[in-house]
Amino acid sequence: MSNKTQPSKVALKVLKTLDVLTNNFAHGFTPKELVQATGFDNATITIHLTTLIEAGYAEVISETDRCRPSVRFAQKAVRIAGSINSAMRSMEELNQRINTER
Repeated sequence: MSNKTQPSKVALKVLKTLDVLTNNFAHGFTPKELVQATGFDNATITIHLTTLIEAGYAEVISETDRCRPSVRFAQKAVRIAGSINSAMRSMEELNQRINTER
């Protein structure tokens, strides 16, 4: 891989943070729990959470000060699931047409 196509190490860490956040959507994580789960330091977690919050992919639960994926992230997941279901229905329909036209 050339340097032009190398993934950003920072971006990969932000995505790892988001990946960990998705493991507890309902209750979220404290920054300390995220440090433990990711192996990143406090400053790094703070930066990554700020990035995810500003981008709309994470939010702070006001009652507990824990962080979790945002509703926007959940909406995207629902859209992806819907798209997969639609593709599966199309494949099933095509399969039925192929099998009935023999």
